[in-house]
Amino acid sequence: MKFKIMCLAVASVFLTACDKVSSITGTTAKCDNETAKELVVESFSKGLSDLSSNRIKELIETENITIDMGKLRSSLKQITFQVTDVRTNNSDPNSKKSYCATDFIVKLPEQMILDADAARAVYEQNNVAQSAVLSDLSLEQNQLKKEIEYLVQPTDDGKKVFVTLENSDALVHFISEVAVDSLLKSARQNAAEVAKQEEVKRIAEQNAAVQEYQEVVLAEAKSNLDTANENLNLVWNATTKEVRDQLLAEQKIWLKKRDLECKLESSNTENPEVYRLNCETNMTVTRTTELRQKIYYLEP
Repeated sequence: MKFKIMCLAVASVFLTACDKVSSITGTTAKCDNETAKELVVESFSKGLSDLSSNRIKELIETENITIDMGKLRSSLKQITFQVTDVRTNNSDPNSKKSYCATDFIVKLPEQMILDADAARAVYEQNNVAQSAVLSDLSLEQNQLKKEIEYLVQPTDDGKKVFVTLENSDALVHFISEVAVDSLLKSARQNAAEVAKQEEVKRIAEQNAAVQEYQEVVLAEAKSNLDTANENLNLVWNATTKEVRDQLLAEQKIWLKKRDLECKLESSNTENPEVYRLNCETNMTVTRTTELRQKIYYLEP
């Protein structure tokens, strides 16, 4: 028998109805009827399309990424479905209902999986194979297999037959994620490249600022030491030759001590050169005060 297909998605359980074209044989809709199997595929495909469209709308809000809906439809058309090993689990004696199960096989294009993996890698997310394991789905050679239960029921007047999928949500969600993620590859990689370039630029600007700051600090330290040395020399030259001769040996020892002590103390510091210059400045200021006092007592 043949049916004209009309699909309706209801909540999380997928319901599909067909208008009757030719007469229904028997009083009960068969699980393995070709039209019933077609309706299983139609219902699953409709749910997959709706869920994928909704996810794209979410991506527009969360990631500011827009995907051409035509590309989505084209991508979903590449996915193939098979209803195999149909079983009749139970029949309702008081109605024409049949409770059915099938080993539902979904084959994903290899490139779709590769692109989805590449898109997920940008955000360091689980790849498709890992996600399948976590979702308790069997994925082998780009093919998913899951037992799906469904209900087949004709209307009382025999003009329509309904197929309701009862446990397909997890599989629909998984395939939708893979299909949409595969379309995010270029957008995510481009965004990651832009972010990488911006980060490189930020680091370069930060390093330049640090370098400029260090140069300013170094120039300041040199200037401070020059001033301290000038003050020391003014005090030294302000006294008589006789006093300088008395202090000369001590002054030479102090100069050598200053150089060695500051080099040693600065060796393990974050900025050795600036530390050394500041160390020499501090010692020079202290020495200038001491030298002024010594000269005061030595002068007649």
